[in-house]
Amino acid sequence: MNSQAIVKAFGGRLVGNAYMKAMVSKAVSKLPGDISNHLIHSTWFLSSDEDSWGYAFNGNDLKGKHLIFLSDVLFDQGETQIIFTILHEIGHIILGHKNSIGYIQTKEEIKLQESEADQFAKKYLLA
Repeated sequence: MNSQAIVKAFGGRLVGNAYMKAMVSKAVSKLPGDISNHLIHSTWFLSSDEDSWGYAFNGNDLKGKHLIFLSDVLFDQGETQIIFTILHEIGHIILGHKNSIGYIQTKEEIKLQESEADQFAKKYLLA
């Protein structure tokens, strides 16, 4: 699926400017079809003015849906860093990681999850 088709498939679940949508679609296009289809139907990508570059949220209240917030500051970085960060946040969702809202994690758990999300991103970044 090309980038334009991905943006169209997400519909209103990509909330941000045209550059943000282009970078998300470019990242999603690097993933296998089953993963990209899952994301298209279950994930919202939202632009945010938060300090962290990206944050994935998948709580019980979302009923199987996921939110990925992408900071406006992220889009000041180079394209490779942007795509890596988006893939990293997607990795948290695909790998079933818990986030820190409503779930207490040890530093070791957080470190392991961050490492796993980095490995996921690296695997698909060069695809």
